[in-house]
Amino acid sequence: MPSEGKGWVPKYANDYVMMCTRCPKKLSDICQEEMGISGACHDTLAESEERHWCCHARFCLSSALSDGTVSVDSVLKVQRYAENKSKEQALRGVTTVSLTESFADLLKNFEYRRLPENLPEIKQIDMSHVGACLLCNEAFGRQCESQVEREFQLLDKAKSLVHKLWCGHTVNALADILIDREDGEELARKVIPVADQVAQEKGHPGVITRDFFIALGRSVS
Repeated sequence: MPSEGKGWVPKYANDYVMMCTRCPKKLSDICQEEMGISGACHDTLAESEERHWCCHARFCLSSALSDGTVSVDSVLKVQRYAENKSKEQALRGVTTVSLTESFADLLKNFEYRRLPENLPEIKQIDMSHVGACLLCNEAFGRQCESQVEREFQLLDKAKSLVHKLWCGHTVNALADILIDREDGEELARKVIPVADQVAQEKGHPGVITRDFFIALGRSVS
């Protein structure tokens, strides 16, 4: 729901919106086509939340479940861990940054294996994907904005680690792994080939959000 801060625009909201327009058409078309399957578990995940979640963070977590190769138990483990982490970070809820940081804390298996799909049923999700940041509670949104500023500071480094086609949103998510983490670059280098292989497995011309979070989910389980 819109907050009392209606009219406030987060500092990086336009940057995120413009990423899709800068993406090669062959990649952005795939991303748009698979938006429904990526968000298929969005509303279901809301039922097990114990803290407030940014709906983009929930969408990313849903993406991890979007081909049925990541177990629900693994995703619920990440969900609870992210909620605890957000408390430790004195956040009002779970942001996209704290979600990706939580995945990074839990990664342990980087051996790629092609697994049989078990696709979820596509459902209409209850979120405004493009306008969500504008509808966010302002106090929570400003905390997210502060985290995203750190993300953008590390974006050039994240870009330097990627050598195949990745959508802008996934490169930004990769930058989250580098935040305040001594082994961040080493960890990112382990994640990148898994995401590349998942994208290849799906027949995608490059890595989209769905591929990246499936790769993270498989590396947790």
